[in-house]
Amino acid sequence: MVEVNVEPFEIECKTRKGVTVRADVYLPGGDKSGKFPILLCASPYQKSLRRLPANWVFAFTEYGPMQFYLDNGYGYVCMDVPGSGRSEGIWDLVSREEGEAIHDMIEHVAAQSWSTGKIGMIGQSYLCWSQWNAARTRPPHLTTIVPYDGATDLYRDWMYQGGIVASGFVANWITGSIMLQHQAEGLDIYGGDRFKAIPDIFAHQFDDEWHRKRSPFWELDQVDIPVFSIGVWGKATLHLRGNVEGYNRVRGPKQLLIAHPDTWAGAQHLFAQPDFHQREILPWYDHWLKGTRNDVMSRAPVRFFVNGQGEYKSADAWPPKDVTPAQFFLSGARSGVVKSLNDGSLLDTAPAMSKDSTSWSYPDPMWIAGTSTFDQNGVPDHTARVNTFTSEPFAADREFTGDGHLVLHASTDQRDFDVMVKIQVVGQGPHGPRARKATQGWLRASHRAEMHNMSTAMRPFLAHQKPEMVEPEQVYELRVPLLPMSFVVKAGERLRLEISNHDSQLTDQPMTHWYSSFKVGRDTYHHDKVRPSRLVLPERLR
Repeated sequence: MVEVNVEPFEIECKTRKGVTVRADVYLPGGDKSGKFPILLCASPYQKSLRRLPANWVFAFTEYGPMQFYLDNGYGYVCMDVPGSGRSEGIWDLVSREEGEAIHDMIEHVAAQSWSTGKIGMIGQSYLCWSQWNAARTRPPHLTTIVPYDGATDLYRDWMYQGGIVASGFVANWITGSIMLQHQAEGLDIYGGDRFKAIPDIFAHQFDDEWHRKRSPFWELDQVDIPVFSIGVWGKATLHLRGNVEGYNRVRGPKQLLIAHPDTWAGAQHLFAQPDFHQREILPWYDHWLKGTRNDVMSRAPVRFFVNGQGEYKSADAWPPKDVTPAQFFLSGARSGVVKSLNDGSLLDTAPAMSKDSTSWSYPDPMWIAGTSTFDQNGVPDHTARVNTFTSEPFAADREFTGDGHLVLHASTDQRDFDVMVKIQVVGQGPHGPRARKATQGWLRASHRAEMHNMSTAMRPFLAHQKPEMVEPEQVYELRVPLLPMSFVVKAGERLRLEISNHDSQLTDQPMTHWYSSFKVGRDTYHHDKVRPSRLVLPERLR
């Protein structure tokens, strides 16, 4: 049980659509006679569930330390978005209409006698998404947002990564965190038309208007209120891209922090800790909502934890300006250091061979838990049945921070194919070789077209407007975008690229993708003098 020393009271307002939405209000000491700056969160997870502990078994408890903010003189408002909990209407997940409903609640709260009229927003994940969503509607009394660990582009950030639907996460999230939790609280599982979300998502396979109305990204360039965007490395596969892109799009006073927890549970745990809020977030709210004179705006615009280095660094922008492209070329030469389908190499120099390629067939007959297999002792092996390309040991420490991509020249005997890549740093641990994931990316070949006005030399921005099927056995050059990264490969460690068309059910959960019926065939990756497939990473000089 999460203890808060005041009892909430419920408020309601009519939205511009005539829908009654409700929220619980917590005030310091329960004092309705005072005036307080307000922190507001909005989600479909039922405000009544705020009672649950911030634990990974309740992944939706993402409110932050409410009592901490009450103790620091803030009111806290928890809103059920339309079609969820105590609010009426239809759940139209993260739509612009939902953002407008939050807008209307913000303005209602600002007019109350116990409010100073200065409203900030708070929360993680969906509660973060609600901040981006409300901000794009520009409520007059929304003074600042602190979006922690939440996406901005429904299509690209996690529902269709590289054009491949993240079916494992989407279905489990909606059925578990939304529908079954409503049923557990004695509410109609079909209420708010919540059951329609899954077929709606699966029906919209391209970045159409359905997705655009649910993607604040496209309107964030109009947001000019102060924004402190906080991403977490441990949630990179779900949310980090959104925090980075959101930071880059907004045009008011802004900061970006990419924090170090390297697990999903770690991201939730960090947000629940009062000391993290005391150090990082409270000063921001105090400055913008109370007018406190502090040094929060003297912090670097961008701060990020460097994985493998164990420390935070800063920059004036993301990606940092002091990076240069570092290229690692795929080669068929055996590295001799890993058991995999091909055991290829990553080289610092461009290939000289006129012909060099790697072919493989799928689905692999030895896959057990997705791409992972098990040895005779039941020990899992995550590389034995995927393609790998491994470098020589690095001669010196090298840092890679920013955006990157894989240039892959590939062909297939099918009309389409998927590419899923991971970048690992491989070193020697106390019990043998140890790998830590640095970044990853996805691309369906028929989604290879880019929006050139949005792409950069280092970051492909995929269009996802229509399918462009491939011709069997024709070679195509693909640019596979990688998630934002910051990591160090230390002297003696190696860099390893892994390529497959399937997830590991052990290492990639819960962000797993649908293995579609066209994935029965044979793909070839070309890495010769004419078709130099290569990994392009952002190296920051040390």
